[in-house]
Amino acid sequence: MYRITCDGMAYRWKLLSPMVSAAIVLIVVTNYLILHIAGRPDASASELAWLLLPIALPTTIVVILVMSSLYHALQEVIGELERGRLDALSQAQHDPLTGLANKRLLQQRVDQAISRFNRGREKFAVLMLDLDDFKRVNDLLGHQSGDELLREAAARLASLVRDTDTVARFGGDEFLILQSTVDRPTDVRRLCARINEDMQRAYRVGDRDVRLPVTIGAVLANDDLGDAADYVRAADMALYAAKAGGKNCSRFFSQEMDALLQRRDRLETDLKLALATGEGLNVHFQPQLAADGKVVGAEALFRWTHSEFGDIAAVEAIAIAEECRFIDILAERVLRDAARFARSWPSLSVAVNMSPAQFTGSRDLAAELGRIVSEEGVSPSQIELEITERLLVTDEDDCEKQIASLRNLGFRVALDDFGTGYSSLNYLRRFKVDRLKLDRTFALNAEINESVAIVRAAVGLAHSLGLDVIAEGIETKLQERVAFEAGCDAVQGNFYAAPMTATAFAAFLDSQDSAAA
Repeated sequence: MYRITCDGMAYRWKLLSPMVSAAIVLIVVTNYLILHIAGRPDASASELAWLLLPIALPTTIVVILVMSSLYHALQEVIGELERGRLDALSQAQHDPLTGLANKRLLQQRVDQAISRFNRGREKFAVLMLDLDDFKRVNDLLGHQSGDELLREAAARLASLVRDTDTVARFGGDEFLILQSTVDRPTDVRRLCARINEDMQRAYRVGDRDVRLPVTIGAVLANDDLGDAADYVRAADMALYAAKAGGKNCSRFFSQEMDALLQRRDRLETDLKLALATGEGLNVHFQPQLAADGKVVGAEALFRWTHSEFGDIAAVEAIAIAEECRFIDILAERVLRDAARFARSWPSLSVAVNMSPAQFTGSRDLAAELGRIVSEEGVSPSQIELEITERLLVTDEDDCEKQIASLRNLGFRVALDDFGTGYSSLNYLRRFKVDRLKLDRTFALNAEINESVAIVRAAVGLAHSLGLDVIAEGIETKLQERVAFEAGCDAVQGNFYAAPMTATAFAAFLDSQDSAAA
């Protein structure tokens, strides 16, 4: 039944008032005629006609007016009912928060696009988009601000497509786009590129600037997929593959992704179990060396060996933990192992990677981490927390406060993967950190003059700000030479040693001491 927006009693009166008026008029006229005819029983037909004419004529006019009023009232009610029907239909097909098409309408339009493709080979594409780190920002700023961000993101997406395309909110922070009339795959790639570029612009939420880049999975029309549900599932698989390869990017669906998604579901279940039991989980340590060859620190790196799939890449396992919201459990396990390692080697600094998902809501992260290292008998000053630009771009104001709290408690903070983002120098001016960790791409390009010049400039800038610099990813003697000639304070990489267990690290230190002796 369609919902009527006006009061029901008003509708009833619109219909009944003309009827009541007509009934009153007819009753009065009928009584008048009865009285007059009863008083002239011997009147002829012509006399009765003349007798009734003065009454019948105005009565007829009144009845016509009443019936006309009734007709217009009926038309008005029918119009209101139709508007109510259309309003109900619109609500059933659109997302109430963003005004975009909802899942139901999108699936209908995808089915229509499939029919056109089957009849005339008119190609189309389905894109699934996910706002990177939205859950963290939503927890941090509150649901009201989160809703504001979703509305702004929806408006941006709608402005990037054609009138013939459909943008839908699929749920939460996921969106779907039906791109119609696709001539070639490059059309889809161009749209993905426009979306990735535009969505990186900062959102203004209150007095904060927040960035929420997107990851995109896309699927082109093909004969291997059946209905709309198949296309949505394929786009979802492509989205997962894009996330696994690094966020803020896009991937196209391939048939091999089905097995990838099944593997991911299995890993999610098994990682949750492993975190509860500890089975297959380890923390390895990679040494960091100064120019004189002395080991000055180590980086703690999470490792997971699956019973069936073998060694799982840390980036994949951490991404699953972030999405499934048990990253805090994983992070605490790594930090505790790192703290125990640091307790065994008090002269070394131990670096631990931080996930942006740990910087959520109004939690006192510094107090939580301080409690953990204190329980393990280690000073926060021996622990270095590595953060990336992925954290900094989401909410700069809150990150600045969180970093200050961590440093005030005694933790050292390092900016990891420096040089991979577009605004790294701006972050150095604003965020107070203790160390820069140059991205491994600089080491890989050590033979390129321009890359060497950038390394020297970055090191010089860092030193002018009172920061020390470590170069990671060192694989060759040339890369080592370039790093130290540029002024790096320390280096790290497989050229010296691959990540190893704490026991193997102790043996490595003994071998270093023996060589020095």
